[in-house]
Amino acid sequence: MAPLVNAPIPSIAEATDNAARLLQQSLAMAVQASDPANVLPSDLELARSNVRALSFMQGMGLHGAYRYLRDFVARQAVPGMSASVFLDGWLDTYSMARKPASLASGTAAGTGESGTLLEAGTLLTHEASGWQFRVQADVAVASGAVVATLLAVQVGAKGNLPAGTQLRLLSTVAGVDAVFTLTNGSSGGADEEKDPEALFRLRQRLAFAPMGGSPADYALWALSLPGITRAWGLRNPAGPTSAGVIIMADANLPNGLPTAAQQAQVFGYITDPRRGPPDELFVIIPTAQVINVSLRLNVDTTATRAAAEAALRDLFFRESVPGGSIPHSHLFEVVSSVQGEVDHQFTAPAMTTGGVFTASSFSHLLVLGSVTFVS
Repeated sequence: MAPLVNAPIPSIAEATDNAARLLQQSLAMAVQASDPANVLPSDLELARSNVRALSFMQGMGLHGAYRYLRDFVARQAVPGMSASVFLDGWLDTYSMARKPASLASGTAAGTGESGTLLEAGTLLTHEASGWQFRVQADVAVASGAVVATLLAVQVGAKGNLPAGTQLRLLSTVAGVDAVFTLTNGSSGGADEEKDPEALFRLRQRLAFAPMGGSPADYALWALSLPGITRAWGLRNPAGPTSAGVIIMADANLPNGLPTAAQQAQVFGYITDPRRGPPDELFVIIPTAQVINVSLRLNVDTTATRAAAEAALRDLFFRESVPGGSIPHSHLFEVVSSVQGEVDHQFTAPAMTTGGVFTASSFSHLLVLGSVTFVS
């Protein structure tokens, strides 16, 4: 975590010297307060021999306390730099509490004997992750096929699965085959809002005060819904009476693009008479301009690989905006900051000093795709 300011704090050596002087003064005062005749030279020598060790311990403790005050506690006074429960406090101040985890949903197609009923409450499971889904309503097999509406049993982003994923009936249902396939994938599942996502919303709110229908308001309204992690308002995307908002749902697979259901949810929420003015509203899913990265690390371990990928994904989350750009140097910088990394090289795509990744248009968004590590 970067320091809030470059405020000078006592070094370990300075804090140690200060503690040594105080200990020496305390020792002298103790001798003066007692009967000097009863203080033997050996007693003074023993006391002085401990001063160095004690002063170093106190110096280390004071240095750590100063750094904690500067690098963490001081940050919590600034809303856009706060974290954890302190961030929760700032979110509550602006009536935008941290978003809770939500359930994924979708539809799955299966086969069976015509006329067989697949009852609501029947469970299907994704064997690789153990995630379970519950059939939401009774549905009968017709012409050998059945399509069931599903809702995940557990909350979280792990319930978001791509189209074509196979699910299996948890218990046998007579007349219905065990294997189902997600037709359009499952979506809408989200973990409890993490600090970076909450900070994105909070900074949007602080930078753009509510204006009764400004582009920033549309973004804030969209961001208030579970699963929507980033949003950008647009002014007059299709003429003077139109309004627009570009949305992202970063937990969705494969590239964090929202589903049609999430797009409709945002549209319905904003056009509620309690919020949106009677503009012509466009809720836009951006076109992902995918950047696949190949990287060689020194030191190359499981930990440094995981940290490097996390740093790159965080960079794209923070800096990627519709129609925007990300300098190549920023990718070099975040990987260089990984703990344990000594050196690295991007083998793909080609990157140069001064180079920039740029989105093709206002509706395109730079998205980090795969991160491949080479030896």
